Amino acid sequence: MNCNLIIKGKYVLTMNEKMDVFNDGIVVVDNDRIIEIGTKEILKKYKSKKIIDAGNSIVMPGLISTHTHAAMAYFRGLADDLPLKEWLEKHIWPAEAKYVNQDFIKQASRLACLEMIKSGVTCFNDMYFFEEETASIASQRGMRACVGEAILDFPTASCKNPEDALKKTEEMILRYKDSELISVAVAPHSIYVCSKENLIKAKKLANKYSVNLHMHISETKKENEDCLRDNKKSPVKYLDEFGILDNKTIAAHSIWLDNADIEIYKNRQIKISHCPISNMKLASGVMNFEKMNESNLTISLGTDGAASNNTLDLFSEMRVCALLHKVNNLNSEIASSGEVVKMATINGAKTLDMDNKIGSLEIGKKADIITINLDKPHLSPIYNPYSHLVYAVNSADVENAIINGKIIMHDRNVLGVDEDKILREACKFQ
Repeated sequence: MNCNLIIKGKYVLTMNEKMDVFNDGIVVVDNDRIIEIGTKEILKKYKSKKIIDAGNSIVMPGLISTHTHAAMAYFRGLADDLPLKEWLEKHIWPAEAKYVNQDFIKQASRLACLEMIKSGVTCFNDMYFFEEETASIASQRGMRACVGEAILDFPTASCKNPEDALKKTEEMILRYKDSELISVAVAPHSIYVCSKENLIKAKKLANKYSVNLHMHISETKKENEDCLRDNKKSPVKYLDEFGILDNKTIAAHSIWLDNADIEIYKNRQIKISHCPISNMKLASGVMNFEKMNESNLTISLGTDGAASNNTLDLFSEMRVCALLHKVNNLNSEIASSGEVVKMATINGAKTLDMDNKIGSLEIGKKADIITINLDKPHLSPIYNPYSHLVYAVNSADVENAIINGKIIMHDRNVLGVDEDKILREACKFQ
C-alpha cells in the first residue's frame, strides 16, 4: 500500500492510554493522519517515497505549550530579576506601549515560531495583541496554534477598549472556524485588569461559540490578597460565583489555591497550564502539584512568554517541573518522568480540547510527530526514554518535526524559512 510518509526510530512513544512503547518502531502516515504504528514487520505492508529513518532516536508526539505570549520573544531578557508587579507596570507595559504594533507582532512571532519548532513544540496556546498576525505566521509555518486576543479594561496596542477586543475575538472565531491549524480562545487577561462585567461578557462569547476561555488565575500572592481584601473571597471563588469556571476554562498558573479552590477546580473540571520556570523566575510561588494531581485535574505545561522564562523550550519546563515538585514536597517519587511527559503531550491536548486529534500517536489521529536524536554523549546510555526526555534531553536534540502530516523540520532545518533573516531582524530590534 502506498503512503505519504514512514518514520522509523529506536523507540516510538505513543503516549496513548496504555503508554505503549514500540522498540525499533514504525509510524506510517498518509495525508495528515497516522494509519499504523508498530514494529518493522509492518514495513512489508507499506511503501513511500518519503522515509525518515531517524535511527537511534525517540519518536513521539509533538510537544504542546498551553500558555504562551509568543511575540514577547522580542522582550526576552528586557527586565529580569524583578517582582511581577514592577516587571509588568514599570518595564513590560511601557515597552509594549512604545513598540508593539502589527509589524512588531509579525516579526516577533516569526522568531517565536522558529524557536518553538526547533525545540519540538508543534502546537501552542497564545494570548497577546494583534493575534491575527501570530495566527497568520503560525499557519505559514505549518504550526498548530490556539490564539486569543488579550482583553483588558483599558486600551491596548491593538484594541481601543474591551468591546473592541471582544469584537475582534468574535471575528477571529468566525474566520478560523474551519481552519486545519488555527483555533481561537477568548482571553480575558486576569481579574486585576478585567472587571466582573467584562469577564461575564468574555464568558458569554466563549459559550456562544463553545470555545475555550484562557486567562491568568491566582498567579501571585498579591493577586490573591487583593481579591480577599476587595471581594472577601479568593480569585477562584470570585470567578466561580458568576459562572466563569467550567470545563472550557484554561487557568494559567493557579499557584495560590487553597483546598476549597482545588475542589472547585475538580468540580468544574478546570484545565491548568503550569508554568514553573516563569513562576520561579518571578518568585510568584509554587503550585500545589501534589494536591492537584491527587484530585485528578488535567495539568499541562506552558512556558509563559520569553520575557519571563526566558525561552519557549518545553524540555526545560519538563525538567524544572519534575525537580521543583520533588524538592518542594521532599518526595522523589512525585512528578515522575512519565507523568511529566504526559503533561507536555496528551495533557496539553486535553487542555485545548484537542485530544481527539493530537497529543498521542494513535491510528486516526493527526500526524504531529517529533524525533529526538539519542546519538549524543549526554544521552548515552539509555535505560528509560521517559527519564531521558525529562532529565537529559535538550531542545537542540530535536531533529525532525512533522505537523499535520507535513515535514516542517528535517535534520534541524526548518523548511522554507530563512533562519538567518529572522535572527537578523530580531537583533535589529535590540
